[in-house]
Amino acid sequence: MQRIDTINMFLQMTGCTDSKAMLYLTYFEFLITFYYLIAAYASIVHFEQSVTIQLFALLCMLIECVILLNITFRLYHKNHIREMHQYSRRLGIPDSYRSVINVITKYHLIASNIFVIFPVTYVVFCDSVRVGDPFTFPFLDVLPMHIDNLVIYACKYLVYAISVYIAHVELCFINTTFIYYVGVLKHRLETIVQTIGEAFADNDEQKFKYAIIQHQKLLSYFNTMKKVFSKPILLSMSFNAIYFGLTTSFVIQAIRGYINQAIISICIASSAAAVINITIYTFYGSELMDLHDKILHVLFDNAFFYVSKSFKSSILIMITRVTIPLKFTVGYIFTINLNLLLKVSE
Repeated sequence: MQRIDTINMFLQMTGCTDSKAMLYLTYFEFLITFYYLIAAYASIVHFEQSVTIQLFALLCMLIECVILLNITFRLYHKNHIREMHQYSRRLGIPDSYRSVINVITKYHLIASNIFVIFPVTYVVFCDSVRVGDPFTFPFLDVLPMHIDNLVIYACKYLVYAISVYIAHVELCFINTTFIYYVGVLKHRLETIVQTIGEAFADNDEQKFKYAIIQHQKLLSYFNTMKKVFSKPILLSMSFNAIYFGLTTSFVIQAIRGYINQAIISICIASSAAAVINITIYTFYGSELMDLHDKILHVLFDNAFFYVSKSFKSSILIMITRVTIPLKFTVGYIFTINLNLLLKVSE
């Protein structure tokens, strides 16, 4: 089964495939994100008289920090991603997972365009705003340019748009690849369950031992997956929680009139995106924990009292392994599941 186009592109960005062209895009993202980080910090220092610009620049700086770290993690774990790529070759994923990946890809495309189009729309339709108003992309106005020039304003806006698209590309990378590799796990486990069922039906010990070998490879794949995604997901979960709190505070300040009220829509949209990201990780983290239950069900639903002694030993080995759930623990701090989402919501 062919891979989804989005996943193909992201695998090329990691450098774990034969095509290295997209890998240079990752290096470009790293360099330009580092520039945005410095520019956002300079903006906070430069605009001492405008609380609105400083607060918005602070949000931008936090976003750039997360993007920079995510790119660093991706480059650091390139070999681990290559291992997962080799394991998942020629493997399919459930159709529901393919649909979700396509939906998330479209969501990030639409969301990034909204964040890019909104400042232009606001400037055009709001009489109180003129060309060069810095609140929409403050960390670019530290550049030594005359902001009342329409051409320069358009160029600065283009640079702002690049930063928005890079942010959503990185979010889409984490979200879609995480769902994809969970789908690979689910597909492989369904195959193992089918093999175990056939082994019991045919009383075939060799087929059952083959299922044990495949399950051992799956556990190795899962451990590699945790190494690759634990740091980015921990960073993303922590950042989304902090970002949601900050944007909520900014909305309150905007309502009370302390900062520009136009920032409310940006904060609300960003907070909604943070909630969506947390939901994705917790939901599919719970999916991982539920996957092993299928093997336990097929083991206990079949009578194995009359099989050979060596067959019973193999069954006990499998039972011992599958009683340990596939818990996706990040940073030795918390386990990604729906219970975590309820705690965050509280």
